[in-house]
Amino acid sequence: MSGIGVYYPDGRETQRTGIAMDEVVEFTIRGIIEGRDELLERAIAIIE
Repeated sequence: MSGIGVYYPDGRETQRTGIAMDEVVEFTIRGIIEGRDELLERAIAIIE
């Protein structure tokens, strides 16, 4: 928790609104059948 304002470079607030997503991840039938979390997998791939 921050005690000061946290903003995007363009001045928009991030607090009370959440972080804006800039990438769309769609689930696939194959991923569902295999029990995979494709959203989590993509997030980890971005971080790495």
